[in-house]
Amino acid sequence: MLFGSLTALLAIGATLHLVEAATSPPKAKTVNGTYVGYDLPEFQQQVFLGIPYAKSPPLSNPEPLTESWKGTRSAQKYGNICPTQSDERIFKAVNATFSHDCLNLNIIRPANVRAGDKLPVAVWLHGGGFFAGFGAESNTNTSYVIRASVENKTPIITITLNYRLGFLGFPGGPQAVAAGITNLGLKDQRIALRWIQENIAAFGGDPAKVTLWGQSAGAISITHQILAYGGEDSGLFRGGIAVSGTAGYGTNSLFPLSTHLTDGYNHIANASGCAGPEIDDSLECLRKIDAFTLYQAGWDAVNAGQAKGEIALYWWPAVDGDFIKEPPVSQLDAGRFPRNINLMTAEGPPPFLFPTARSSTIQKILSAYPVDAPSSPYSLPMKGADGKDPFCEAMQVANLTCEPQTRRMASILGDFAFISRRRHSAESFAKYGVKTYSYRFDTDPTDIPISEVLAPGFATHASEYTYFFGFPPDYNMYERNSPVVNVSSHLRLSRGIVDKLVSYIATGDPNTKKVDFMPKWTPYNVNSPKNMLFNATASNNKINVRLEEDTWRKEGMALWSEYAFELDPGSKWRR
Repeated sequence: MLFGSLTALLAIGATLHLVEAATSPPKAKTVNGTYVGYDLPEFQQQVFLGIPYAKSPPLSNPEPLTESWKGTRSAQKYGNICPTQSDERIFKAVNATFSHDCLNLNIIRPANVRAGDKLPVAVWLHGGGFFAGFGAESNTNTSYVIRASVENKTPIITITLNYRLGFLGFPGGPQAVAAGITNLGLKDQRIALRWIQENIAAFGGDPAKVTLWGQSAGAISITHQILAYGGEDSGLFRGGIAVSGTAGYGTNSLFPLSTHLTDGYNHIANASGCAGPEIDDSLECLRKIDAFTLYQAGWDAVNAGQAKGEIALYWWPAVDGDFIKEPPVSQLDAGRFPRNINLMTAEGPPPFLFPTARSSTIQKILSAYPVDAPSSPYSLPMKGADGKDPFCEAMQVANLTCEPQTRRMASILGDFAFISRRRHSAESFAKYGVKTYSYRFDTDPTDIPISEVLAPGFATHASEYTYFFGFPPDYNMYERNSPVVNVSSHLRLSRGIVDKLVSYIATGDPNTKKVDFMPKWTPYNVNSPKNMLFNATASNNKINVRLEEDTWRKEGMALWSEYAFELDPGSKWRR
């Protein structure tokens, strides 16, 4: 999902100062003081790492930085990271240290950029289900995107950042509500955007040309930032690229005082020795516990709930009447959001069922998804050339069973968690005059086991990751994302997608940069909705990029919005 300013004067042909590389490391003078970064000669770029953007007292709202200094401070290594679930190899690669003091960001710019150059800025919000990820992960390396932007003569600056996760980022229960500390992770992102507005000019960026870019939870965060505080027009960003996620899933019926959030808080307090008659203030007690122990206690609370058969979101954005004023589906329907933005969206598969839905609702859903329904454009054909079901064959490769209802359930879950949310957001933004671009990534990153998230034979959630970052086929993703297939069609598709994203970040229009195998990307239209289809095949080395109608399974899609409150995990009420 791409979105950006409709009224801003956009610099299509920004240029760099072509001077000899400085012999001393790059410096940038922020509001608080001067930072020293380092040169990255293999990419002809300059890097500033681990720059604090806010203070984060434990289980408290983020606070602006007030300290200032003379002289310089080093920004040559990554800062602390917020406690997270991830691969230990990735932590070691960046010498990660968990801490409550983890709100920092990283800035990468082309070489020879000066303060005041006013380059467009892309801010990456990592995914990970609001319990995993951090800004220094290898799969958030933006150097290849920046290099492409320079080659296209539309150079950009990129920023990656940390925000608090799990219980530390999204606490619930009466104590959290009373202290006003709900949705801390989203508030972290917000204060980071304010820091960027105040300081990015010192690094050569233009505060009027900030575009958010995120995947999964990061993409969901982008929509929440658009809808924040009832849809206030903050001017903190002009656009965004939301990859596989949009606000609504899980949040429409999630409130900080929901039973499972209150139970989760109590579980953490008990496990941490912060409950009982001798404890006057359990929240204050929890604030004294080290960051990772507290994060892990939050994760244990989720496991305890699941052991009791609960299927519910715990530490997740919740409708608190403050940052999230109302359920996103209602806010989108009513058009309560800024108009000076644009939008681009896509989707992937979900992880939850519907334990709270009424039998009558379930029957309506099943009627809209018959077993023998014609395949959607998101599905593999029922039979391949050999007469076998390619969906089941892919499942069997990973030693997973494929029953008659498996494909049906995959369609239902995919529509519920991502596809219907993407369509509803695109329709809502387009309806109220927000320029919206929608796409579908349908390229098979072959030979990746389904047990590693990505299924062989078809594209799923996050399978576009390496293609959108322009990573080479041998780039080390620690088996967490599929590599770009090393055939010319896939390599050309990856570069074409990067060119379109850079075009959008730089100018607000993905069509500014022409790609020979891509048609003009028309904005989403409620009366004639279309997606851009990104497809390449390795077997015949062909690219098939085209606009496609976004009208399939209309009845089923409408049900997910109509019953959004009832069907969300943890729901206890009806719309």
